[in-house]
Amino acid sequence: MKKAEYKIPGGKLIAVELKISKNIIEYVKISGDFFMHPEESILDLEKQLKGVKTEDFPRYIDEFFVDRDIILYGINPKDFKQVIKMALDN
Repeated sequence: MKKAEYKIPGGKLIAVELKISKNIIEYVKISGDFFMHPEESILDLEKQLKGVKTEDFPRYIDEFFVDRDIILYGINPKDFKQVIKMALDN
């Protein structure tokens, strides 16, 4: 299991747990003290990333936030990419 935490400048924390097999994300859990509305969007993002090649995850995060009415408080899509990259590099 790969894990990482990223303290966003300004105070929020985002954490991720990943299970990787043959460069494929098999499991992802994102948590932290940020807010995302609607709240179930975080589960949808986790589902979006499951089965994705590790080198392709940034594109899937970008695509997830296009044309959706998701409101992020204290975080933005690049922060998700940062913490996942950190976990993959561990």
